[in-house]
Amino acid sequence: MKIKFVLIAVVLVIISLSIYFFGFGKSKPNMKLESSKVFRGDLIVTVRATGSAIPKNRLEIKPPIAGRVESILVNEGNHVARGKIIAWMSSTERAALLDAARAKGEEELKKWEDFYKPTPVISPLRGLVIASNISPGQTVTQQDILYVLSDNLMIQAKVDETDLSKIKIGQLANVTVDSYSDAVIQAKVTHIGYEAVTENNVTMYNVDLELKTIPEYLRSGMSITIDFIVSEERDVLLLANEFVKGKSEKGIVLKKIEGELVEFSVSIGKSDDQNTVILSGLEENEVVYRKKKIQEEKKSGSNGPFSSPKMPKR
Repeated sequence: MKIKFVLIAVVLVIISLSIYFFGFGKSKPNMKLESSKVFRGDLIVTVRATGSAIPKNRLEIKPPIAGRVESILVNEGNHVARGKIIAWMSSTERAALLDAARAKGEEELKKWEDFYKPTPVISPLRGLVIASNISPGQTVTQQDILYVLSDNLMIQAKVDETDLSKIKIGQLANVTVDSYSDAVIQAKVTHIGYEAVTENNVTMYNVDLELKTIPEYLRSGMSITIDFIVSEERDVLLLANEFVKGKSEKGIVLKKIEGELVEFSVSIGKSDDQNTVILSGLEENEVVYRKKKIQEEKKSGSNGPFSSPKMPKR
């Protein structure tokens, strides 16, 4: 009999421990009911990429002859017309001749300046001076770069190969300069690269965009965020994604009918990261619900059967 009672006691202890450690009889997590209204708005589905501003045509201007820069007529940031004289320079021979004449006096110098004219440096295109590397009196060779011109700035985006199928020539995009994030510029896709580039083991393709307007603050090399517009729907019924279950054309929502939650089938359209288009089945301002689990906070300390009691603070 004694052995029998001992075995029964051991079984009871094992059952108690199983209930504690393996969750037999554990209470179900509490549920919270959340609600949301159907509202009317715009849904714009986009593909996001990053890129930079680059010159559409970048031209380095080198001196036509070796010699000395006599005067500069434009500086970095100036717009120049095609055929405009942007600097004057002397050949090596003229510079030496003028230096010798200068030693004889102003009259002799003027005579030779009128007789031996300087050579102009001419802008070959209309554009913006984005770099200037010269100063008066500087000696240069024909390999030195005096100016760098850009006719127009454009945007070059790097698009992940998984998103490339969503990009088309002529597609519109919203462009934001990272340092001027409050201003959005419209742009249009003009070219999609054929050769892949690899960055951080990710295959990307260069996509060129032409800006509708070029703001004064835009500079070559600035970091850009590009949102390619894949689809655009205006004045449609929308509902937050977390309140719709299902994909493709059919969705399920929860509505209250006489105080009871009932599942309703609705027709749905496209969605973005936040909202889904409701095609039919719901009206504007109609309320739908969802159940959300409330995770109970874990209490500090251990309350197991083998934990030692806490000593009162002194």
